[in-house]
Amino acid sequence: MTNTEPHQAATRRILVTGGAGEMAAYACRALAKADEVEHLVVADRDLDRAERLAAELGPKAVPMDLDISDAEALSQALADVDIVLNCAGPFYRFGREVLSAAISTRTHYLDICDDWEPTLEMLELDDAARAAGITAVIGMGASPGTSNLLAMLAMNQCDTVDRVVTGWRAGALPYPAEGEEPQTNAALEHWVHNCTEPIKIWRGGQLVDAFALEEITVSYPGVGEGPVWVCGHPEPLTLPRVRPEVQESLNLMVARRGLMEGMQRVAARVRTGELDVTGASKQILLEPGTGGSEAGPSPVLPNLFAIAEGARDGKAVRVGTQPIVLPNANMGEMTGYPLAIATLMMVRGLVDAPGVHGPEGAIDPETYFHELSLLVEDRPSGPVFELVTEEL
Repeated sequence: MTNTEPHQAATRRILVTGGAGEMAAYACRALAKADEVEHLVVADRDLDRAERLAAELGPKAVPMDLDISDAEALSQALADVDIVLNCAGPFYRFGREVLSAAISTRTHYLDICDDWEPTLEMLELDDAARAAGITAVIGMGASPGTSNLLAMLAMNQCDTVDRVVTGWRAGALPYPAEGEEPQTNAALEHWVHNCTEPIKIWRGGQLVDAFALEEITVSYPGVGEGPVWVCGHPEPLTLPRVRPEVQESLNLMVARRGLMEGMQRVAARVRTGELDVTGASKQILLEPGTGGSEAGPSPVLPNLFAIAEGARDGKAVRVGTQPIVLPNANMGEMTGYPLAIATLMMVRGLVDAPGVHGPEGAIDPETYFHELSLLVEDRPSGPVFELVTEEL
């Protein structure tokens, strides 16, 4: 059965690629509890893991053995559902491929892509998605994802926006015990890749080539200034699409200085060809002065934030925003829960914008943060996000 109807408010059949993975599993757990979801397919190359998770989730969840590199199997799987959540990386291989399949089967699409390269590739499918009546939201995790919607909150306070930045806290590396060999993992290698390879940023009102780890200073209203380092990420590629007047958009890492200086040393060795990404990932774990107090004082800037600078009522302003209520136990929750909330908003008809979008292009940020806060245990009363404005 191929989906032929345009998006309706009652889409209830959902498939999650890489569904048994750590981040996807949190999305599956949240979706399985939602009354609106009738059928949840946990699709994974590891059928045993998919079966275990489906058994945990209850009767509406079913496991599926799916290798997304099998184009025919992927197409058949997507034809039987209303929405696909793509959590199977690497996105530079499978992002455009899965989205293309979703457009062909008219299956609405969300993912957690945090690579800038496939973000550009998927944005090229915007016209095809619009023609098919398909809504695709790319990069719907913590950063990108929650960060984009923070940026939207800040930009909405401005009549015009000159600059918008998103920031997140880097750290907590898997350092080896004394005498042990360093062990890399996919998350670490991905971060090192983003820090050492050429990237795209938005500067001077256009996409330009750059390298990560450029140090700049930003000021968060009411907190003050702090050093940050540029990262290769999707946010700068999508945010100017909703505010075309933006002249500069950057994604920034907040960290202790010693960690970033260690990464700069490692990046220099990558760029000379001495180290590849895997070797660099192990080397950063061996660099002196990169962890704990040895790396310098703790940053003053928030762990996750956005800042917009522009004009309001003819005056220059700076607006800072950060979450007040946010799942933060682990990266699985920080990534999987935002994906689940965006999916449920789509199910309820609140995300219905044909085309390919960053989160800010399709999702109302105030509704999103309210819904996300409902997943937090012992949720405090009061606002769920902060907005602070200062005149410049």
